[in-house]
Amino acid sequence: MTAKYHLVLDPELRDELRELHARAQADPNGAAAKQFEAVRVALSALREGRETEFAGERLGRSDNHPDLRDCAEIKIPVVEEFNRRGRPMGPSHRVTYREFEGPTESSLPVRQVVAFAPRKDGEIFDVTANRLGRSKGVALDKLDHLPTVRPVTGPDKEADRLVTPPRMQLPPDLAQAFKALEGLPPPTSTSPTTTNHPPALPRRTPNRGPSQSIM
Repeated sequence: MTAKYHLVLDPELRDELRELHARAQADPNGAAAKQFEAVRVALSALREGRETEFAGERLGRSDNHPDLRDCAEIKIPVVEEFNRRGRPMGPSHRVTYREFEGPTESSLPVRQVVAFAPRKDGEIFDVTANRLGRSKGVALDKLDHLPTVRPVTGPDKEADRLVTPPRMQLPPDLAQAFKALEGLPPPTSTSPTTTNHPPALPRRTPNRGPSQSIM
């Protein structure tokens, strides 16, 4: 399918996927291979704007949760999980991401993929908050213009809950990275690479930026 977004991978996620890919190659029938294939599916969905197919929804904040009002998640089945009554618990993993305006009016918008982690015990939200420098119970002034979505599950969740994250202005570091791709002087001696091909392993290249990997 046609790409509707550029994807930018958080550097820690990029390194995790590189390691996951190596483990998957060592054991094609193991758990790592299943996880890596799930990530490939998730990245394709985010690049092609198919988040509704994966129960996508916007995240929020509360006094007991970090402020993730600028983020959204999609739900990815990796392993089967059951409750005490033996009933399926739904997709076991989540992928979180943010969305930004493109570097120019004619550019595709940008999605920054922040984390891939299990749903259990809220691990995905802890990882996401840590990578974005967020703390539980601390509301960010820069996100005060966004509606507050309550982090809830089950029947108490709003039926009209938003799916995608709010589209924000592209941060200066990403804007500079995209300028480097257009042949302008890069901000450092290295710059990212970009492609609209279906996602494979985020790979290390001589032109990788210092903090993000653009796909």
